[in-house]
Amino acid sequence: MRTSALIALTLPLAAAEPQAARPAARPANTDTMVVKFRAKPGKSEEMKTFWLEMQKEVARSERCNVQYDLLVMADDPEVYVIIERYKDAAAVAAHGQSERAKAMFAKLGELMDGAPQANYMQLISAKK
Repeated sequence: MRTSALIALTLPLAAAEPQAARPAARPANTDTMVVKFRAKPGKSEEMKTFWLEMQKEVARSERCNVQYDLLVMADDPEVYVIIERYKDAAAVAAHGQSERAKAMFAKLGELMDGAPQANYMQLISAKK
């Protein structure tokens, strides 16, 4: 395993999914993530509610979060996309570590159809 741990979003997968279904390890220099989650059939509204609550939790407990956008794919409303940006890579590593966030992630495994698809990036420049 690389020196960086898997992002907190994969916590519910640890018990529910085999190793091959987990996203790749996050590079150490990551400050931005774009992650797609497919809702299980009939769970789309529950997943939407979950992410809206998680967005509130991140705003409340993660001061180094700069951006947290929730989107749904226009051509596939079962797929939710989270765009997250943090002050730095250390803030990404700390993401999702509050007790409330950890408890919420336990529920995510019940809502997801398969593993999340994660893309990790490093910001070069942002609109001011």
